[in-house]
Amino acid sequence: MIKFSWGNLLVLLPLLIFAACSYKLGYPEAGEGLFHLRVRNDSMAPILGAKVDRELRKKILKNGTFILVQNQEDADVSIMVTLSNYTDSTEAYRPEDSLLAAGLNLGISAKIELRDQNGDIFLDKQVRANASVLRSESTRLPEESSSLHAMAEDLASEIHFSILNQSW
Repeated sequence: MIKFSWGNLLVLLPLLIFAACSYKLGYPEAGEGLFHLRVRNDSMAPILGAKVDRELRKKILKNGTFILVQNQEDADVSIMVTLSNYTDSTEAYRPEDSLLAAGLNLGISAKIELRDQNGDIFLDKQVRANASVLRSESTRLPEESSSLHAMAEDLASEIHFSILNQSW
């Protein structure tokens, strides 16, 4: 007959719980190797290319799943992001003034291309991000810098998740 002891149970219970749990914190494992990132801005928002590049690099470095290199020759995979189709459309008008827009909706598209060392494309995807900006007074121009930053963060997140969800 096996003797049951509370002391043995207290020792074995945490071991069984932690051994059975396979949960892993963080992002899923992505491709291994060296990556070269290049952001090209073909849109009409000149500052947006640098903002998206910086935000995307921050997300990649914070995640830690990719190693970025400076030279494309050293990279196993090349990530090319092309920004295009910057739009600003009227979102709201003030009741007393129907000529000037009180709010604008800003939008940008990005084409993501992942290429291997041979130059073959294995991911070609289009993503889009939007942000809104409001005029504080009818006599002032809207402050677009915070909206451009928010749009760059949103676009960088979309690009980052598209790369992470790629099956390597």
